[in-house]
Amino acid sequence: MEKFYKPNTIAILFNEKLNESENLANKIKNDISDDFEVFVQSVAVALNNNLPSNPDLLISIGGDGTILRCAKVLNGTNCPILGINMGNLGFLCEIESNDVDSKLQKYLSGEAVIETRNKLKINLVSSNSKKEYSALNDLVVSRGSKIRVVNVEALINGNHFATYKGDGIVISTATGSTAYSLSLGGAILSPSSNNMIMKPIAAHTSLMGGLVIEKDVVITLKASSNEDLSISVDGFIDNKIEDFDQIDVEIDSENKAFFLRSENFENLYWSSLAQKLDLRKGDSISG
Repeated sequence: MEKFYKPNTIAILFNEKLNESENLANKIKNDISDDFEVFVQSVAVALNNNLPSNPDLLISIGGDGTILRCAKVLNGTNCPILGINMGNLGFLCEIESNDVDSKLQKYLSGEAVIETRNKLKINLVSSNSKKEYSALNDLVVSRGSKIRVVNVEALINGNHFATYKGDGIVISTATGSTAYSLSLGGAILSPSSNNMIMKPIAAHTSLMGGLVIEKDVVITLKASSNEDLSISVDGFIDNKIEDFDQIDVEIDSENKAFFLRSENFENLYWSSLAQKLDLRKGDSISG
C-alpha cells in the first residue's frame, strides 16, 4: 500500500437521505477548516454538478451505498475516499460516526495508507453503438418486469461456457464479493484480489456456488431476443438488455478506486470483517 501524505484540499460528501449526516459533515468542516481547504456537498449534488475543485481526499459520510456514489463522482481520478459509517454494516467504511472525534485527525495528519481496489469495465455492445460503464461492486443482469425464468448465455474469452437458467447473474469484484454476491451465497475474496466472481441468481444449475475468474479474462453475457432483462451497475445505472447484443465484462487494468486506511489495515481486515458479519469467537458456522 502507498503512503498517504497530509492533504491540502478535502471534499466532504454526505448522504442527504441519512439523518444527521449533513450535521456531521459541517461539524467536521468547522473542526478542520483552520488546517485544510474544505468544502461540503451532498453526494447527490456532486453527482449532478461535479466537484468545485480537485480534492486530495474525499470524506464520505453515509454507508457503503454513499461510498459507491462517491466512487462514481471520482471515477478516473486518483483521489482516495475515507468512509465514515452512518449506515448499517459499512464494509467499505473506515471510521464509525461515533469515533470521528478520536480517530479522524490521525488520518488527516498522514498516519495512513492508500488501498487500491479493482473495478469492472463493462461494455454494452449493440450493432450500432457501445456504452461503457465502471463498477466498484458489481454488474447485475436480472429478470425485468415479467416474473419468469430467464436464460443468459455466458462466454469466457469468446468461448461458450454455460447458459444459466434462473433469475439472472451477478458479476462482482473482490469489493463486491461482500455485497449482493455474498447474499446469494458467494465466496468472499480478499480485497486485494484481482479476480471476479460470476454468481447465478436462483439458477437451475449445478454451478450455484458460482465461479472465481482471474483477471485478463473477458466474460460475455448474451440473452435471447425474447428475454425481459434489466442491467444494473453498482445499483445505480439501469438499462434494458434488449437494447444491446451483448455485455462484455472484465477487470479494468487502468481505472481503479482508492481508499484511505489505517497503517495496520491489512492485519486487521479479516477480524474487522468477522465483527461486521457478527462471527463471534466460539460460534460455529453451519451449512
